Amino acid sequence: MAYIGNQVTSVPFTIDLFSGDGSTTFFGPLVRSPATVASVAVHVNGLYKTPGVDYTVNSNYISFTVAPAVGTNNIANAGTITGTTITATTGIFGGTY
Repeated sequence: MAYIGNQVTSVPFTIDLFSGDGSTTFFGPLVRSPATVASVAVHVNGLYKTPGVDYTVNSNYISFTVAPAVGTNNIANAGTITGTTITATTGIFGGTY
């Protein structure tokens, strides 16, 4: 099939899962280093967190302004954008990961 513009590429889908302990604010490393803080979709206990407000990204680590609550795999990152490659999913954020 012919393409106009850049060749379409795909990468394996990944989800980063971390467990909160109520005091840790720094989590990682992420499987892929995001281009910017807005390039990741972070959820804690199923609730979307706002980039730049609830968390920042330092290299391939997420730094929260307030430590996430205690839970097993209750912190999820999906949809990391790295440069021009986009990977995303829907339907995974329902509470327990």
